[in-house]
Amino acid sequence: MQKTNSKKHTLILLILNLILGLNSFDIKAQDSLKLVTPDDYEKWESINNYALSNDGNWLKYQINTQGGDQTTYLYNIKSGKLDTIINAAKSSFSEKSIWFSYDIVPSGKEAKRINKNKDKKPRKTVLLNLKSMDTINLEDYSYFNISGTENFIALVKENNNTKTLIVKNLETSSNLTFGNITEFRWQPEGDLLAMLIKTEDNIGNTIQLYNPNTGTLKVLDQKDVEYSGLNWFEKSNTLFVRRKVENKDYENNTFDLLAWNNIGKKNTSSFVFNQNDFENFPIETRILPDRISISDDGNHIFFKTFSWNKKVSEENKEKDSTATDTDKIESPDLEIWNSRDVVIIPAQKRSRMKDIETPKNAVWHLKENKIVQLNDSLVDDVKIQQNNEVMIGLDGTPYDFEAMFGRPSYDAYVINSLTGAKTKVLENIFDTWDVSPNNTFFVYLKNNHLHLFDINSKTTSNITKNIDATFINFEDDHPLPQKRAFGFGGWSKDSKSFFIYSEFDVWQVFTKTGNIRKITNGKDENIVYRIVSLDRDEPLIDTDELIYFSLFGKYSKQTGYASGIPGKGIKRHIFEDASITRLMKAKNANDMIFVKQSYVQSPNVYLTNSTFSNPLQISNTNPFQKNYNWGKAKLVSFTNALGKEAQGILYYPADYKEGEKYPMITYIYEKLTRGLNRYIMPSKTDYYNTTVWTQNGYFVLNPDIDFIAGNPGVSSTKTLENAVSAVVDLGDVDPSKVGLIGHSWGGYQAGYVPTQTNIFAASVAGAGLTDLISMNLAITPAFGGRPENDHFEVGQERMDTAPWVSPENYIKNSSVMQIEKLNTPILFEVGDNDLNVNWAQGIEYYNAARRANKPFILLVYAKEGHGLRADKNRIDYQQRILKWFGHYLKGEVAEDWITKGIPYAEQQRRLKN
Repeated sequence: MQKTNSKKHTLILLILNLILGLNSFDIKAQDSLKLVTPDDYEKWESINNYALSNDGNWLKYQINTQGGDQTTYLYNIKSGKLDTIINAAKSSFSEKSIWFSYDIVPSGKEAKRINKNKDKKPRKTVLLNLKSMDTINLEDYSYFNISGTENFIALVKENNNTKTLIVKNLETSSNLTFGNITEFRWQPEGDLLAMLIKTEDNIGNTIQLYNPNTGTLKVLDQKDVEYSGLNWFEKSNTLFVRRKVENKDYENNTFDLLAWNNIGKKNTSSFVFNQNDFENFPIETRILPDRISISDDGNHIFFKTFSWNKKVSEENKEKDSTATDTDKIESPDLEIWNSRDVVIIPAQKRSRMKDIETPKNAVWHLKENKIVQLNDSLVDDVKIQQNNEVMIGLDGTPYDFEAMFGRPSYDAYVINSLTGAKTKVLENIFDTWDVSPNNTFFVYLKNNHLHLFDINSKTTSNITKNIDATFINFEDDHPLPQKRAFGFGGWSKDSKSFFIYSEFDVWQVFTKTGNIRKITNGKDENIVYRIVSLDRDEPLIDTDELIYFSLFGKYSKQTGYASGIPGKGIKRHIFEDASITRLMKAKNANDMIFVKQSYVQSPNVYLTNSTFSNPLQISNTNPFQKNYNWGKAKLVSFTNALGKEAQGILYYPADYKEGEKYPMITYIYEKLTRGLNRYIMPSKTDYYNTTVWTQNGYFVLNPDIDFIAGNPGVSSTKTLENAVSAVVDLGDVDPSKVGLIGHSWGGYQAGYVPTQTNIFAASVAGAGLTDLISMNLAITPAFGGRPENDHFEVGQERMDTAPWVSPENYIKNSSVMQIEKLNTPILFEVGDNDLNVNWAQGIEYYNAARRANKPFILLVYAKEGHGLRADKNRIDYQQRILKWFGHYLKGEVAEDWITKGIPYAEQQRRLKN
């Protein structure tokens, strides 16, 4: 007999007992947790409005509950002190980090009462001095702005449509008031205040400049017309104003443009643009009031022009060519639609200009006092680059017919913004990117490659043809003649190189030699690298400084950040099984923040530095989640309809116990797995809420779906059969208790797939397409009154051809035409004011189901659109989904609206009660 070491044996027993004890503790701990109920939803929190002060000394964020409570937090980075400000929102730091402002707001409960009673509460704001920690209270005003030096504040009070401007000295608290203000702007780096004054009779309309340090007030311009569009551009220190010009013989108005450079200095210069002073300004053309921009040096102002139509007087009214009789006959209410219309009449009516014409770009060169029209009848559009002399113009008219149906191409023109000279340099290209800062090069896409065009030599070179990488997204399943490129990363400041993207990596291309080098190494690990811009005001890349990159695992869904200098190696800082996004940097310091979340971890703000050393969690949202059972999310793999490996997210029931069988809801759209690490708060008004479903005991599957051109429904069916089968094989899901749900394009699939397969016990389809022929030939208000043709052939529907070319595909993929094969109960939701998918699509399916004697219920929400907006309707729809699946997937007793028709009068009586 073998002798046993008693001491060793005793130690083993102790370890086993400890393990068993811990397991017992885990089971008891899990049993002690509770499920989230609707009564708990309102306390769930979301985080927003997070930012660093420019000096990097402060961090702020806001946490809102679903019950409407708002709390602002202010964190002192140096001391580590966190201040909590209850019932505070809309916080912001001043530019120089001297002031912190926030609004005092009612509690969620009080806000509901105010909204219900339609009360109006005056705005209250607190200004906190971050140096002295003293506060200033602002009350009963509309909006405010702090001066460039941050010594003064200007705030507007409104009474009976009259605006009064109060200028307050923030050190002495002295005030000065100005009346009849319409607009005001502070000098970005000073204390000068520009104001637009409008009097009732217009005689006193002026542009005024006030210096609060000296008390001087200067009139910059005065006419009995309206002034508007006041702006003080920071980089150029240019003050800009529009001055309205009316002409009794013309419809609409045009504008004079007024500008002052270096205002407040000895070398101040003023400029006025009056279109009548320029012989080359197009006749019967007006200046539009919006989309005005300026170069950094303040010498070039870009604006848009449009045709200026004369009024038709009663005396000189001529007979319209469309009239059918003498002008004594009342004009008919008529529109004439022609099949040759490039832009159809409904789209013209819904366009901003109510016309087929598009606004044209022009530039005013201030020092030369010269105007150049950048595009005309030859060039459709211009890619405006305010700081460039040379720009790219595009002309799509030779390809109008194909463009009408989603397949645009362009001829490219090089445009000299100083002279207006236009030279056609390329034909039939798909896309272009910005011209280099030195006006010499640009990149374009054609024939599945990226090309570099040299403007001086008028030569082109293919920069991707011999590179062992994929620069075009061939995995995109939309049937376009030219797939899109993965992208253009930007130009270097010195124009010596630019950056482009392959599927995984960032590449640097040198303009002088044409050499290209890979500066990241994502392909080997299936990690996608992309350049992150931390300065929105700087579009160019300094190749001598650190460049930051976002990281995304194509298959792992991990995310993170890296940084490095091109050619000197890239260092990965953070890369985790979480969603790590929203990287921000303090403008004048190395402090950085990011937001981290996962399905099980509520989003929180983390503080770090430029090297990501020791990230520190600052916020703590939803700490009470630890008291509740919470599911988990994992990736599953399956083979899709194209025969390729695909992925899906599988969410587990909150109270999951191994060995038991559970029902499952399958939620569908297109590609969904990027959301693996998205935190999903339970909500009464989010009717497709995964967490609500998992808390009700369901598995939830979100599969990625690729579509076969011409057969979107058929391919979705095959993919879903494979995806559900792969999950069922895991052993936790009861295959007889699987439901399907989707909205819009997902609603199409949720309505169609049950006509092709019986694997789903019930389905819910929201705002879905049902008849692909009638929908293809429809006009969609939400798309600007455009026809659906292009959207159908190469867009989301991916039908590739017109219905008369492939009628069998349209019939085969239309729910209403497959109705006889439907055996699955369908709950179909529509809004009777849906401008995306006309609710007639739901009516067609309803009528087809009635005629074919199939189980189908149509929910029609009044005055609702493509998605429900009214809380009462959102709450109702969520509950009906739960009751629908509760009956068909869980065996719960069905409510009578599920099993029989309810008369309209009875429906209304129940809703009122």
